[in-house]
This record gives sequence, C-alpha cells and structure tokens, in this order.
Amino acid sequence: MTVASVLQPLIARAIFPDEETAVRELAMEYVLRQVDSLQGTILAFERKHGMTFAQFQQYLHERSRLLDSPDLDEVTRRRLGQSVMSEEDDWLEWKAAMEMLESWLGLKREVAS
Repeated sequence: MTVASVLQPLIARAIFPDEETAVRELAMEYVLRQVDSLQGTILAFERKHGMTFAQFQQYLHERSRLLDSPDLDEVTRRRLGQSVMSEEDDWLEWKAAMEMLESWLGLKREVAS
C-alpha cells in the first residue's frame, strides 16, 4: 500500500483537492490532537496542584528543603518524604508534558509553513 493509494479515495471524494493538501492537512490534524492532549495534561496538573508549573517547581524545592530540617521528628520526616516523592513524580510527568508540548508546537509551525 502506497501513500497515494491511501489518499486516492479522499481525493476522489473531493475531501482534499490533491495529495499534498491531504498530507499537509492530515499531518496538521494529528499535530493539533497531540497539542490538545498535552495541553489537557498540563491543565490537569495545574488544577490538581492549584498552581503553574513554575510555582509548583518552587513549592517542591521548598518542601524538599524541609526534609533537611533538624526540627522534624522521624514520623513527620517519613510522611513528608513520601509526599515529596509523589509530588516529584507529578513534577516529572508535568515537565515531560511541557517539553513535549513545546516540541509539538514547533512541529506545528513547521507543518503550517
């Protein structure tokens, strides 16, 4: 199966005027779906934590520093450590989503030109 044979029914039904337009529009649609998905992931993290990524990064840094406090008892330190580890997991997923979004947005600009 070739690209032309896949696109031919779409062109024959006048969904797209030609192969180049079909490929460009289908690629853009795919890119936009990826962008929408990643924006949804980022928004979910913002809602979950009630702050932007930059704010969350600062918050997490401050919470991590608390673990070094000599004033914490062992039970509090353990609970805080578990909480910070969970938050670090969110931070990593959030950061990856933001980086992937930037990459897809760059690709969007390339496909559009």
